[in-house]
Amino acid sequence: MMIKTHWTRALREFLPEFFDGHPVLSKFYRRAGVVLHGSTAMGIDDEFSDVDLWLLQTEADLAKLDAASETRFFEFNLDGKPGHLNATSMGAFSDDLSKCNMCLIHELRTAAIITDNTGAAAELLALARRTMPDAVRSAFFFYHYVEMRSYHRACDNPMERRDAVAVLLTAAKCLTHALKAAMALDGEPWPYEKWLHHAAVKTPTGSALAPGIETILNLLAADKLRFEGPEADNPISREMHGIRRILIDAARAKGINEPWLNQWWLHMDQARDAVENTRWQEPVGEQAPGTSS
Repeated sequence: MMIKTHWTRALREFLPEFFDGHPVLSKFYRRAGVVLHGSTAMGIDDEFSDVDLWLLQTEADLAKLDAASETRFFEFNLDGKPGHLNATSMGAFSDDLSKCNMCLIHELRTAAIITDNTGAAAELLALARRTMPDAVRSAFFFYHYVEMRSYHRACDNPMERRDAVAVLLTAAKCLTHALKAAMALDGEPWPYEKWLHHAAVKTPTGSALAPGIETILNLLAADKLRFEGPEADNPISREMHGIRRILIDAARAKGINEPWLNQWWLHMDQARDAVENTRWQEPVGEQAPGTSS
């Protein structure tokens, strides 16, 4: 929090002069919102982090900016740290949020408003920070759980063949979906994958997966990708079975005891349709996808 506060204050002091002196942005910033997001907004301030800003504009102003500039990406430097400002459409962000773009929702939840001359940025952040609707939680857990099971199953034959690269690729996808399923079950949107584990271990179900993932990392370091034995004895697969069991138990503890927890392969299309058709602003009276009536 102190890191975010520091950069928020520094940007509020720096940006007026930067904008006023900019040949393009000087014409637009007074009608836009400026929002700090990314790693710095998450409280990560090291030699690898930078200062990421969104310039949230109306579609009309964005079209005018496009006519005046060859790029929507503008660089600056603040106190020795590189910064980047991306001009984008408020309407496009609102649409992506409505469609449950979880990475965007996560960034908006951790973001900080620098300026908001229209009040639109505050409305967008408030919508992202609402409690995840039950229909969204159910649909995204359903989808990521089924995808996790699918990728775990896809590991079987490569493990039998000792195809190390195929095991690595499918196991990574399995764990990615497991972490997203855990966060969905806990009602938390997730960041893009660079920060996925970092965010997931802060949630109850995600933290329960952490020991198994750490064990898998140690197994990879010990070259168990080339394990010479059947899939049933493969230590990486056994750990993934344990992760799967944690998710099943956590789901049942929250009242989810659907057929697809076991017969996942019968519900793949249904799971994909569920996330396509679910919206962040939950319609009143609709049943959560993937649940029985």
